[in-house]
Amino acid sequence: MKYNQLHKHITPLSFGEGLGVRLHITPLSFGEGLGVRLLGLCGLLIIMLLCPVFVNAQTLFPYKVKGTLPDDSFDGKTLYMMRYDNNSDMDSTVVRGREFLFEGQTDRAYFCRIDAGRDYTNFVIDKGTVAVDFGTHTGTGTELNRILTETDRQIKAFSNDYISYRNKLMAEGTDEDRQQALLSEYYDSQTRPKAAAVIKKNIIENRDNGVALAMLIARRDVLLADEIDSLRTQFGDWLPTLKAVKEIMKTHDARKQTAEGMHFVDFAGSGLDGSEMRLSDFVGKGKYVLADIWASWCGPCRAETPNIAELYNTYKDKGLVVLGIATWDEARNIKKAVADLNITWPQLIDTGNAAMEKYGVDGIPHIILFAPDGTVVARDLRGDEMKAKVKEVMEYKE
Repeated sequence: MKYNQLHKHITPLSFGEGLGVRLHITPLSFGEGLGVRLLGLCGLLIIMLLCPVFVNAQTLFPYKVKGTLPDDSFDGKTLYMMRYDNNSDMDSTVVRGREFLFEGQTDRAYFCRIDAGRDYTNFVIDKGTVAVDFGTHTGTGTELNRILTETDRQIKAFSNDYISYRNKLMAEGTDEDRQQALLSEYYDSQTRPKAAAVIKKNIIENRDNGVALAMLIARRDVLLADEIDSLRTQFGDWLPTLKAVKEIMKTHDARKQTAEGMHFVDFAGSGLDGSEMRLSDFVGKGKYVLADIWASWCGPCRAETPNIAELYNTYKDKGLVVLGIATWDEARNIKKAVADLNITWPQLIDTGNAAMEKYGVDGIPHIILFAPDGTVVARDLRGDEMKAKVKEVMEYKE
């Protein structure tokens, strides 16, 4: 496994970076997901008397969120503070010059975001005053935001240790194959377990506030499937009720069902000519299939096209099938991109969100290699790693 492929798993989005892009969340109705139940007055009084924890969870506390925008272009305009758990705005304020202040009361420390044009920041509302920074995209000044910042620092330190080890191997003249084997071993035994331990600890200890949700959104790619399965049994009462967490777990379960070694899951769409087409028209037909889940507007997807074209041209006469699967896109845009990029392999379009949902994909491009019998050989392939894996199976086949 190449360094850049390893490295992306130990440095996923920090808590300040562009979260929310992958999550398409339908807002909850008022009160949904907060553990609120419609109870008779007597029943509610009994619960309040017998269960102080319930009362504390619903007690309001004051919050303040302040910040300074990069310029005064938002002077007099309204900013909104969004909650990630239900994708709804919980507060608004008017900018004065470059300064703004959100002030109110909340029943819980939620993971939130403020957008100001292209600028944004992520933070957890907390007791006290949170100072948000649109440069670092983070919040400071409270304990919960300190935890997020400290986690970022620790993950970066583990990543830097990995880089130092890689540089050491290169300086010693270790041959490439041996180097990649040692790096994989180092990642599996040192880097990933250390990062996972920090993430799991912070989720469990903060399962009743927005820190846990921030960890799940930004850092879950570090965790193995069985670690997530174990962790979800310790989510407590609040996290499982959240729309965002339900979406994350749905994606996790779908990914498990389509992991390496599992049989492909079929879905329908159409070809560029409008004819009916299914994934099963290509996969499970006795040939290796390289399936690229992509979109015309996706820069990294377009950047991967030359690598896919190289593989297609090299192995198409030796039995490799390449298939594009369009998602989050319109047919006319895909057709234009196919022409612009000189793509000559077939495209499965008009699939809705089927590929993403059935294969647990939350970011594109996502490239999957299927075996001749329809089982998944490898997924989330990119660049040199993709070339090496396809070469491995095609040359072995010969």
